[in-house]
Amino acid sequence: MKEKIIAYLSGPRPYREGIALYEEYGLNLMLKATFRRNTETDLLRATLMEELRKLAGISETAFRTMQRKAVDSPHISSASIVVEEIKAEKTAVNVPVTPVVENVIRFRDRFPFLNSPDCPDVLKILVADMFTAYDLYLKTFRELGELPDDVELEQAFAIAKTTVENYLEDRSIWEELEYYRDNHALLGKHPRIAVYLASDELSNKSDLEVMNIRKNAASNVSKWKKKLETVEGEEERAKALAAVDKWESMKSAAEKELENRKKN
Repeated sequence: MKEKIIAYLSGPRPYREGIALYEEYGLNLMLKATFRRNTETDLLRATLMEELRKLAGISETAFRTMQRKAVDSPHISSASIVVEEIKAEKTAVNVPVTPVVENVIRFRDRFPFLNSPDCPDVLKILVADMFTAYDLYLKTFRELGELPDDVELEQAFAIAKTTVENYLEDRSIWEELEYYRDNHALLGKHPRIAVYLASDELSNKSDLEVMNIRKNAASNVSKWKKKLETVEGEEERAKALAAVDKWESMKSAAEKELENRKKN
């Protein structure tokens, strides 16, 4: 068994082949079902690689420094990229290496603009949110891997939901930081950044325009909440939740702007 898994991990690591190996040798029935039912994502690939690493009895250090015969091309995950980038570094967590682990190791070198006086405060707030999201991801990822085979489906679903949502939150914030570093401008994909940019523009709009923005935001909140009732898949659900958060924040920003104008 170990030789077969090591041979797989030493090669290009096709995702479906990895799933077949875990089907044959893995012990966690919940994880097997999860791999079978869902399409490949960074999170699932990282989970699969970690489970195979443990089955093969490979240490974390050996796994990070493992020589590969080939490189995954279209399906290489962000976690795999970071493993190659920091293979000489040591980390203390027993989960797949993610961009946040690199963040912890070399954060200030990677994002020096955070020390600059002109760095937007919203980015500094997002950094704190990113570490919070990673802490929750780390906690629930471990819980997911330790679930017994007879666990209640609702309990497993709740843990998986939290894991995916916080992973996506971490990646969204990381993308914002990289974009600002490279362009010295805000990307605006993350809901908090989008609202920050929109709020900055509200002060230049007329009362009627701000009221229309509030009305549009309220309509979108309703639309996305309805979509949440029927959406399928954890990633799609996380996106819908982010949209609700974005439009609720936009609505609040417009209401706050109108209230401030009344006071003045």
